[in-house]
Amino acid sequence: MRNNCPNDGCAAPKGLCLKSSTHEHLKCETWLEKNASIQIGETKKTTDKLNYLPWTGEALQPEDISIISERAAPLIVGMVGTADAGKTSFLGMIYTLLFNGGRIKNWGFSGSTTLAAWETLAQYLKITSDGSVNFPAPTSSHPEFYSLYHLALKNGNTFRDILFSDSSGEVFSDWSEDVNDDNSANARWIYKSSSAFIFMVDSAALIEKRGRAVSEIVQMAGQLAANLNGRPVVIVWTKSDMESEIKPTIKASIEEYLSELFPKSTSIKVSNFPKSGQEQICHINNLLVIENVLLALNRPIGAKFEIPISSAGDYFLDYKGR
Repeated sequence: MRNNCPNDGCAAPKGLCLKSSTHEHLKCETWLEKNASIQIGETKKTTDKLNYLPWTGEALQPEDISIISERAAPLIVGMVGTADAGKTSFLGMIYTLLFNGGRIKNWGFSGSTTLAAWETLAQYLKITSDGSVNFPAPTSSHPEFYSLYHLALKNGNTFRDILFSDSSGEVFSDWSEDVNDDNSANARWIYKSSSAFIFMVDSAALIEKRGRAVSEIVQMAGQLAANLNGRPVVIVWTKSDMESEIKPTIKASIEEYLSELFPKSTSIKVSNFPKSGQEQICHINNLLVIENVLLALNRPIGAKFEIPISSAGDYFLDYKGR
């Protein structure tokens, strides 16, 4: 029998808890009352045995990837950044912009198997009657938590199925300090499985935590660069409406370090709430990030083989001898 929540419309345990709007359904009183025997360590084991319909619309898990693999293997984009860097909010903004007619250059929206999950993210970015915004709750740091958001995009006769991974900053911090840390299993999977990465730099953290934020960003970026093997990285400066408040020496040191670490990367400034005259960083640059990811993924990677001037009279033998 399926362990589920009695609340109408609640997607737990497969998706978000309706009451708390997070994946932490094990903390929900309604869930616990009906499923008192379920423990965190048992949740994945229980849900693995269930057969879910592929069109629930909730965020995918690694074992669900086969649902969108009939056309071609999907491309996974790893979202990497410290806690509260804005990874989840960025994804919510992407969906909001596409829903309101925004376009990714040369690519059109062609569907999604996770529309309910996208819609939940977008709800957080709606401005309430008092002018405030309820940002998403922190992403679960449980090592078995995965949340993959799907976009199907079309360019002429070319289709791309893209999965954006959302994982907590705490998990990636553990991973950046020790890739074999028991608490960073999902970060290891994301790093191994991703075709490209979006590396988030939190402008607010650089203002508030300064040197400590620099150390965290440097540590995580260094670990990201360790085994890239040609996979592209797009650097995203989040909360850039606050950029003027970052100490210039701190900003310059981060920019220099990242340009040395990822020499072929593009750096883009984004925000969810631009100040007057800063519409570029909100309505244009967020989608520009996805455009740059797609451009990078379509570029050939690997070494360029130059045909040498042959001294042996045979290009193959001459190259082999070098």
